[in-house]
Amino acid sequence: MAKKLKYHLAFSGKLFFLPNSHLIALLVLLVTLTLTIYLRITFGSNTLYLPVPWYYPWVLAVPQLILLLFVSFASEADRKPIKAVLHMPYNEGWLRQSMITVLASIVAIFLYSFTIYKIDIPYLMPPQVPKNILGEEWLMLVNLFAMVLWVPFAEELFFRGFLLTSWIPKYGHSKSIMLVSLVFMFVHSHPGLYFPVFMSSVLISYLFIKTKSLWPAFLSHAVLNLIVVIVAASA
Repeated sequence: MAKKLKYHLAFSGKLFFLPNSHLIALLVLLVTLTLTIYLRITFGSNTLYLPVPWYYPWVLAVPQLILLLFVSFASEADRKPIKAVLHMPYNEGWLRQSMITVLASIVAIFLYSFTIYKIDIPYLMPPQVPKNILGEEWLMLVNLFAMVLWVPFAEELFFRGFLLTSWIPKYGHSKSIMLVSLVFMFVHSHPGLYFPVFMSSVLISYLFIKTKSLWPAFLSHAVLNLIVVIVAASA
């Protein structure tokens, strides 16, 4: 079974790493990011976190559909690469590994925030998430779904399931993790998020490679987003 999975990952690398396919993927990501910024400006949210109107933040998650469509289109010729990362993990300890990844990410964020606070560089501090980030009434469920389920799944499928998987055969594990994490870091447009997001991406990427499945990575990403929402709501 392990050999079969290894074959699928290698095959997906050959399938996805067609001439300029990684450049096309990055262009698709740029289009998604540009559309997100455009929506934020159009609807009046020209900074990362502002008081939450009726449309925010779920509308900013809509462009993530572009990433899902791209991965689906790129994999249309053969579904094996997608199946290879969407299967449930075969190792029994994947839940524990996912929670360890979450804990390690939280520790990294805390140490970073503490260090930046001590050396007094305010613009490098992680931004404060508003207490009413989820909105009110039925919008709470919509925004919770967008932030905790929709966005983590779309991002993990694109960054880990597509980019990381396609880069490993060419660049190896370590360099691919660094490259994917740098890209993931720069799509988060606040300087105070760069280091925390980069470290979380490195840890989640390692988890993805270790478990050979997207679901542990998705779970870790989803739990981290949920923690952010809970901390903001209880502040």
